[in-house]
Amino acid sequence: MIAVVCILILAALFFIISGFLYGGKGSWLIAGFGTSSREERAKYDEKKVCRAMGVFCTICGVMLCLLAYLGSQAEQGQMAEAQLLPFGIVFLVVLLASLAGVARYIRKAGRK
Repeated sequence: MIAVVCILILAALFFIISGFLYGGKGSWLIAGFGTSSREERAKYDEKKVCRAMGVFCTICGVMLCLLAYLGSQAEQGQMAEAQLLPFGIVFLVVLLASLAGVARYIRKAGRK
């Protein structure tokens, strides 16, 4: 049960971070963007970059909520723990695909 609560707390943090990013106020949360030079940051549309990362954080939050639900089902004995492996693989594939999509979007549409 502790693991489920920790996963839900992590999901809530992702939803809070996505709120900052959707508002365009969280560019300092994006790795490499906040520490880059002004000239480098001027090449990108900050609002689009923040929105794209907000979408990624929302996807992470939703996937973590799904993982917490499946974990609670396994803890209650309604699902075998071995059945979590395919969901874990799907979780990883969805996160990597969405990360690749966000990176491509930022490279193409995020530039000014």
